[in-house]
This record gives sequence, C-alpha cells and structure tokens, in this order.
Amino acid sequence: MFRCEWSDPVLVRELIEGVSDLVDTASFHVDGEKIRIEASDPSIICKIEIEADKRSFSIYEIDSEIDFYLDINLMKKICRRLRSGDKISINVENNYLEFTIHNFVERYFRIPLLEFGDPLPQINMEASTFLRIKAEVFTDLIKDIAVIGSSLIIKATEDEIIFFSEEEGVRSSITISKDNGAIEEFRVDKECISKFNLSYILSFLKTVSSAEFIEIFFGNKDTPLKLECSNETGMIRFYLAPMEI
Repeated sequence: MFRCEWSDPVLVRELIEGVSDLVDTASFHVDGEKIRIEASDPSIICKIEIEADKRSFSIYEIDSEIDFYLDINLMKKICRRLRSGDKISINVENNYLEFTIHNFVERYFRIPLLEFGDPLPQINMEASTFLRIKAEVFTDLIKDIAVIGSSLIIKATEDEIIFFSEEEGVRSSITISKDNGAIEEFRVDKECISKFNLSYILSFLKTVSSAEFIEIFFGNKDTPLKLECSNETGMIRFYLAPMEI
C-alpha cells in the first residue's frame, strides 16, 4: 500500500499535461524515500525521468516498495479537473490507483494499474556543451523559433550558442553569448552542431513551467539533447534523439 497527499494541483496538472503529449504510459517506482517515474514513446525518440522526494508531499506513507505502470492519458483527463486550492490524495492498493480531489466536494477517481513491463534503457551520454540558463528565457526562445520552424538546430562555439531554424528559405535565429545575464553556467569543450524536433521540446517545457533554471546538455550531430530541471526535493530530466542534419 502507498498513500500520499499533495497540495500543488496546478503543478501536477501541468506536469501530467506535458508528459501526456510525449508518452502514453509511464512506469512508477515508489520506495520509502521518493517516487521515480520513467516513460518513453514507443520508438524511444524521447525519454523522460522524474523524481519527487517524499519531502514534496504533506503525507507520504508506504508499506513496501512497489512498481507499476499507469495510463497517462487517463491521468490527464482526471488532472484537467484540478484547480488552484484543491488538495490531492493518492492511494495505490489492490492493483488500482485511487485519485481524490479535495475541496468543497470530494471527487474520487479509480484507475487500474497496468502490468509492469521491461525496464527502459538507461541513457549514458557525453556532452561537449553545457548551458545553465534561466528557464523563462529558454522557453521564450524556443517558442520564438517555433513560430516558423518545426525543427531546432543548435550550434555551439566557445563564445556563443546559436539556436535557429531554417526551412524552405525561411530562417529564425537567436544568439546567446557566454556573457549573457540569463546564463549561470556556460561550457563548450568542442564546437558542435545538432538538430532536434521542436514539438517534443515544446511539450517537455510544459512540465517545467515553474522552474527557475534549465540545464542543457548536447554535443555533435549523433548526441542526444538532455534538458534537466531540479531543486532540493525533485528532478525532471528529458532526453531527445537528434535528427539528421
């Protein structure tokens, strides 16, 4: 049996909305210290990893470690009913997840757990470029590129990183120098260029709308993109396979 309560419904709703744009199901591992979630699309073009420390919850009770899968699209339908001021309680027992929204009335939902399948592959990558940038700035530049582009090309030199899209003669670009005030850390070990699908990145950014900083890792054209946000009680990490350039 596992039971927890959370009092940040807007964060939960945005997290599930973003994840559901990327994947259909997710695996959950719950132990005495944290919840770990992993999910990937069927082709493993992207992978998302989430950890929430027990300190994130007002109540966190567990009898023994458990592993299960959930239908994320079902969770999205439920979480769309969340509003500011709601309190959430979750109970996992007897092959079901019970999701209750507490406010003026108590709204109860029950969904079946899915059979736990094979574990997803762990991704080990060596990134020649690392950037820690204000999340708001990165989100805005991605949305600007997406106005006219469907893919994102990132080119890194020792002094700057250029984010751009160029399709059928139409181009948009944004240059971030290493001295930009929005950057907390900047490291380029080797000049590189990579290309990625913008729609996946836009979906991921829905899950980190309240983050202060985003850490960006990438390398040359065969290296995945890794985006990560973390604080003292949680972490969300996203991997995206590169496109041919």
